[in-house]
Amino acid sequence: MSLRWIDTHIHVSDTGRDGEPRENMLGHLLDVLDRCDADLRPAISPDFPYIGGMARDPAGMMPANRMIHELVRRAPGRLFGSCMVNPRFPDEAMRVMDVAFGEWGFVQVGELLPYSHGYIMDSDGAERVVRHAAAYDVPVQVHLGTYWHKDFEGSCDGMDHMRDLLRCHDRVPEAKYILAHAIGCGPTPEYVPWADMFLDAIFGVFGRWPETFWIEVRDFHCDALPRTIAEVPADRILSGTDWTTRVGPPFQAYGTMFDVPEEENPFPPEVASFVGFLREAGASDEEIARIGWQNAAELYGLNGR
Repeated sequence: MSLRWIDTHIHVSDTGRDGEPRENMLGHLLDVLDRCDADLRPAISPDFPYIGGMARDPAGMMPANRMIHELVRRAPGRLFGSCMVNPRFPDEAMRVMDVAFGEWGFVQVGELLPYSHGYIMDSDGAERVVRHAAAYDVPVQVHLGTYWHKDFEGSCDGMDHMRDLLRCHDRVPEAKYILAHAIGCGPTPEYVPWADMFLDAIFGVFGRWPETFWIEVRDFHCDALPRTIAEVPADRILSGTDWTTRVGPPFQAYGTMFDVPEEENPFPPEVASFVGFLREAGASDEEIARIGWQNAAELYGLNGR
């Protein structure tokens, strides 16, 4: 039997970049899972155009999450729901979360996108969202810029995002935080990873790894992976690749890097590559299983589901 693999960070949309509905969206998505060399069971959250819709209008949150729910409902046990909300509109965010967690069985809040949705985590609205997530005992997945690039702003300002996240943690220390795609790199050397600075900041502030922090590995060939394996507790590391359905359908193979054409991927796009990088970084078979699926299953309360 193939290795089970839970990816905590995947964005999907039933609408293409051309604005046209994607017929048989679930079939195309399950085709990716079927082609994968592992038993892939991802947590999925909305992608564009839904991300833009909820940036402008609180009424955009419910349709985005209903789209996710419909996919998850039709593929029980293979897909899990991640609830994306915009804390700029906290009342509607609360309503959507109550439906997502109280009725639909979603497993996390996220991805929270302060840079895209016009808020900061160190704010009253974000605090309400995080406290509500804690009341449901679900984690909050918070965007951190994975790398710095001289031509990019906003989504890549990683240490500003880290500062903001740590201030939110000061407000709600009991919440469970997923540091979205924190361990990663860009497709070329022009992209400078934040990963080591993220680790320096967390250990510098806390003196140890906080029990309420989980960290995602986006790019398993990242130079910081050996340090992550050596210094971060094995039960606090997740696989969260930020894979998207922006190309296709048919969609690119799972394992293709974010925003990279499949034919240009720097390694074979498959879970076997991730496992190989983990072994090279010093991870044991037990740690690979933890990172690949066990940690997420425990965090999401999936054991037995």
